[in-house]
Amino acid sequence: MNNRENDLIMPALIAGALAGVISSIPFFHCLCCLWVLASGVLASYLAINRYSSHPEAFKSADALLAGLLAGILTAIISIIIKIPLHEFYLNWTGRFLAAISRFAEDSIPDWESWLETARGRQTPLNLLLDLLLTSIIYAVLGAIGGLMGFSLFKPATGAKNETTIVQNPGNSQPGL
Repeated sequence: MNNRENDLIMPALIAGALAGVISSIPFFHCLCCLWVLASGVLASYLAINRYSSHPEAFKSADALLAGLLAGILTAIISIIIKIPLHEFYLNWTGRFLAAISRFAEDSIPDWESWLETARGRQTPLNLLLDLLLTSIIYAVLGAIGGLMGFSLFKPATGAKNETTIVQNPGNSQPGL
């Protein structure tokens, strides 16, 4: 791995860990896609700050890669944290579906048996499939967040397109 990739790993690790923990917290996990986008933005911001000595070297592809790595790390960390919280999420989902069924005439058919089946469904294969699907989705969202962060925080490079207008001193109005 070269130095350029090493400069992207640490920001992605920080942003991915933060978003992974936040997206695993009950109630906050409802906004998990928002946290993944935010992790991409944060990874891009931190990577741009690492390039502050030579900002012109930071390209949009670097921000894309930092966001993608942050998304994958968010998926890994959130899955690891959600393993012990599996029963809590199932109970929460059951209470949510029970509340909805009181107000809806056509509720989800047989949702109680679905929840009971889901209790015994946490197998290593299901965790691996969950990790694979989550990693793919979070990688795409993280990459989008990385590009958003690049467009928000990209360093100013090159000369600005400013032209100075020379004013005739005879046409100026003093005091204005």
